[in-house]
Amino acid sequence: MADVSFVPSLVRRRLSPLQKIFFSLAHSVGAEPPLPVVFSSRDGEDTLTRRIVEEFNGDGSVSPSRFSSSVYNAAPGLWSVMTKNRAPYTAIAADDDSVECGLLELMSAGLPAVFVYAEETDGGYGAALRVSPSEGEGRLVVAEDGDPSCASIGFGELTSFLSGESSSLGGRWISLRDA
Repeated sequence: MADVSFVPSLVRRRLSPLQKIFFSLAHSVGAEPPLPVVFSSRDGEDTLTRRIVEEFNGDGSVSPSRFSSSVYNAAPGLWSVMTKNRAPYTAIAADDDSVECGLLELMSAGLPAVFVYAEETDGGYGAALRVSPSEGEGRLVVAEDGDPSCASIGFGELTSFLSGESSSLGGRWISLRDA
């Protein structure tokens, strides 16, 4: 389970499983403002969206709060509100290429910046990366089934992955991309 104990309880209660994963990963890489944030997810709020569709097909109603949480940019938007981050954020959904497209967006976001990839399926998993080329390396956190692990990652390693010279990033990205 994603650790969101740092989130005020009033906010924490309303977070979806995907948003909890996002918050936990963003917090673990130190996504403190003002940092641009790039969020990427292949399926986004799949469970919540299905529930909304079922409700609409059932009695024709849709909860406004559920709907507002179902959009792709809900997680980084809520993060920005909670952390008072006035830097821009982006939400990317690119099917099987969501990781790569999110990382490309990260490179264009202006550095330093934070990238978070999250999925709620299969028990929830994701990865977060804070990159600052002036520091020479960033911090990569990968969470699978709620078990986060951390590793430093060089800026050169990121550019190798994006250019296609390397097929993995931090040794565990292939499983995320193919999931």
